[in-house]
Amino acid sequence: QLVALRLIAREPQILRRRLPLLRAQRDQLAAQLRREFPDWRWQTPQGGMCLWIDLGRPIAGPLTRAALRHGVRIEGGSRFGADPGTFEHRLRWPYTQPAEVADEAVRRIAAALDAGLDGADEEPGRPYWVA
Repeated sequence: QLVALRLIAREPQILRRRLPLLRAQRDQLAAQLRREFPDWRWQTPQGGMCLWIDLGRPIAGPLTRAALRHGVRIEGGSRFGADPGTFEHRLRWPYTQPAEVADEAVRRIAAALDAGLDGADEEPGRPYWVA
């Protein structure tokens, strides 16, 4: 509680440093995603720390499993819906990682898609990046 109290007291200073960094990371991730996945859609958020991506088809579950096999852990939209299958066409992608980590994650997810989503149920290895 004492740590939280000190952080709250420093909130303006923390936000002054953190917000420009998050905006830059958001913009970098969005640019990389646009290059790799031109069919995916999202609205650039004014706040928060994630892009809520519309994949255009209900593949979030198989895609997240395939991504994990390529060393990236990311959550599909179904994790955030009350009913099974809800938001299966969505992906939640945080932009809290440094640009080089996010860029590598984008490359790995592109490789996962290129490899196909068949076999996405196989046991994954240890992830490189966790969202």
